[in-house]
Amino acid sequence: MFCYQCDQTAKGTGCTVLGVCGKQPDVAALQDLLIYALMGLSQVATEGRKVGISDGDVNVFTAKAAFSTLTNVDFDSARFAALIDEAVQKRDQLKEKVRAAGGRTDLPAGPADFKPRSSEADLVRQAEAVGLTSYPAHNPDILSLKHTVLFGLKGVCAYADHAQILGQ
Repeated sequence: MFCYQCDQTAKGTGCTVLGVCGKQPDVAALQDLLIYALMGLSQVATEGRKVGISDGDVNVFTAKAAFSTLTNVDFDSARFAALIDEAVQKRDQLKEKVRAAGGRTDLPAGPADFKPRSSEADLVRQAEAVGLTSYPAHNPDILSLKHTVLFGLKGVCAYADHAQILGQ
């Protein structure tokens, strides 16, 4: 487990065994895997917009799911497993719409063709390859920028989710 997205992080550098906030390593792994699944959904959504496909349910789901990965929002591992499955299901349904509209769906291997395993324990093992520390960047400044953008997007998703709840 590695988490450094809040001011509670151990020694100010990040929690590596157990979250100071109480987050368990399996939850941290599932949160990382959900972000990975959302990356794939977003790749397909981006291709869909190029051919006039925009799915409101996908947009609302993406904000809700990304928001759920913020520190201290949710520590329910079963919920994350369900959100991962839902993200992949929505991605595959959206892929069909994009394909039918003539859009590109032959995206590079990775998040856009990710297949989640069936058990929570297997999902946790699967997540080991796609967590925060696996993001490619030879330059630490680029890696830091990637993480800053990710955390910023999670914050924007929190506002978007709350606005959606309020009917905005």
